[in-house]
Amino acid sequence: MPQRSLTRTILQPFAIAIGLALIARSVVHIYSIPSTSMTPTLQPGDHIVVTPYRFGAKPERGHVVVFRHGDEVLVKRVIAVPGDLIDSRLGRPRIGGRPLDETYVQRPASTGAIQAEIVASDCYFVMGDNRDDSIDSRSWGLVPREALVGRARLILWSSNGESNAVARAKTVSRESDSPSQRAQRLFKWIE
Repeated sequence: MPQRSLTRTILQPFAIAIGLALIARSVVHIYSIPSTSMTPTLQPGDHIVVTPYRFGAKPERGHVVVFRHGDEVLVKRVIAVPGDLIDSRLGRPRIGGRPLDETYVQRPASTGAIQAEIVASDCYFVMGDNRDDSIDSRSWGLVPREALVGRARLILWSSNGESNAVARAKTVSRESDSPSQRAQRLFKWIE
């Protein structure tokens, strides 16, 4: 049996690891959450896995999405999709005159009424789950499809440390969580 060279024995695993890392990097992205605009779904310090919409897949109402808005990358929930008639009443969004069932929202918004509008083709109306602490489509309008980075799928891990403010709405101060609270968020699916 021929003996493999020491160089090949060392370099081959590194080359395979780098190749796999590059493939994984093109399939998923990881972002950190610096603000409370998506609480309780996402907490400051959460690190989320985001997958791009591919092969004709489209965002649906209720999906948590990451998108580009100017120079920033933000994370919000899709409230209305193309063709929906959206408005609000008593702080609750309505589609076609019917209130949305939003189990992920702790309380209706006290500000930011939504004027009746039909969502344009290839655009989405997005809002943070923490309605009173979110700058979203109520302020700056619809998000075009080409601005979407992908769908938030999983909380990979959560930490108390300061993040690099990658996916955000606005930065606010926060109280620290206990390590056990953070451990409960590990590998949690985002709904």
